[in-house]
Amino acid sequence: MPDIYSNFQELQLQEQEGRDYQIITSHNWHPVLIIAPHGGKIEHYTSQITEWIAGKDFAWYAFEGIKTDGNNLRLHITSHNFDEPTLVHALANAHLVLTIHGLRDSSDEFVMIGGLDSEIGSELRNALQRNGFLVKESEQRYRGERATNICNRGRTGKGVQLEISLALRKRIYEDVEHRIRFVETIRSVIKAHQ
Repeated sequence: MPDIYSNFQELQLQEQEGRDYQIITSHNWHPVLIIAPHGGKIEHYTSQITEWIAGKDFAWYAFEGIKTDGNNLRLHITSHNFDEPTLVHALANAHLVLTIHGLRDSSDEFVMIGGLDSEIGSELRNALQRNGFLVKESEQRYRGERATNICNRGRTGKGVQLEISLALRKRIYEDVEHRIRFVETIRSVIKAHQ
């Protein structure tokens, strides 16, 4: 489904903060920034995964759909057009950016890794595979290779995006042991680059 809004300003003219969407952050900006641009009811469980990865060590940001009518997909702004001002400000101070996304239609548990930071992306791929997670080759539309993609808009001009299947997101949310393994795998790679 194509986006209804091509940027945040268009969305803001039609949708009401506090009723249709909300923006939540860690309130402490940090050189490491973990982002859920389609959180809440847009791509389920991405906000929680973002916050778990950030923990108390890193900054996090979530744009969340909170509509009660179930029409939250209309709030989706594709990553290379996502320009919400709070996030843009945070990106200006971030050296390592990781975005958490949700793939919709899959019963398989897997991750696809994109973004222009191929070094950290490769380390994440290896670490996730070592710890028993399936990492699939990113399809073209999930590669996050545009310079304007939010994962690539930190100070280094390159970042990483994780596209996580719904089945894996649900398992991470419901299974504490699985969650800890997934989150700690990612945090260990991030901490090696601080």
